[in-house]
Amino acid sequence: MINKKNYKILFNFVRYFILIVVAFFIAVPYVWMILSSFREGENIFIKGSWIPDVWRWQNYPEAMEMAPFGRFFINSIITSILTVAAQLITCPLAAFAFAKLEFKSKKALFNIFLCTMMVPTESTIIANYLTIASLHMTDTYFAIIAPSLTSMFAIFLLRQFFKTIPDALMDAAKIDGANVIQSFLMVILPLAKSALATIVIFGFVSSWNAYLWPTLVTSATDMRTVQTGLRYMVDPDIGSQWPKILAASTVIILPVMALFVSLQKYFVQGITKVGIK
Repeated sequence: MINKKNYKILFNFVRYFILIVVAFFIAVPYVWMILSSFREGENIFIKGSWIPDVWRWQNYPEAMEMAPFGRFFINSIITSILTVAAQLITCPLAAFAFAKLEFKSKKALFNIFLCTMMVPTESTIIANYLTIASLHMTDTYFAIIAPSLTSMFAIFLLRQFFKTIPDALMDAAKIDGANVIQSFLMVILPLAKSALATIVIFGFVSSWNAYLWPTLVTSATDMRTVQTGLRYMVDPDIGSQWPKILAASTVIILPVMALFVSLQKYFVQGITKVGIK
């Protein structure tokens, strides 16, 4: 008969075993990408060989010289920061209204907004492009970030988080003379750091990895982002130089990895606390 202590040990063993297996399958593509970025071009797809016979470190500087990646990185950083800043302004305000304020048709309006999450981005991309083109704003930073100025997913996540905050805290602030805006800024937001960090990660990663929309609204090389810039590495005459493409891809994911590692603690807290209430 398994006692309580042995059951807990067995449960932890099974849990960590599953986590290790899942982490392995997630990490394998990244490990292959990094190792392959040091290969010779003709050896990249050799089966059964992971470790390069010859480590070609020149792939990285040569990859960065194949396209103006310095400019592409600046564009991606600017658009990602602007996207995150816009979502940190619009999403908490909307989420606070849906979570803590009372107004007519609140539930119906929230359900309508929630339904927009089910609409594929591709179905609205033509209408969005025609709007940007009619405003003569293509090849601008605003054109790249326009569809991401707010996020219904972020609003939903923050609303669920705000609902876990007791209304008594706002009542206490009201007794102390705080109005609604002051209660939001001084009571709600300081308690939502983990949820806001989650929004920062999702917003930054989504903007950094965007490809279709930036490709559509930009034609000038100076306005391209890092993801669209990878197309410049495909030579129509000699084909794709995969080791250099993988080297550039490795460099491109570094900012995202650094951001996630720095905010990982808050990200886990933000995800786990949503839905408590």
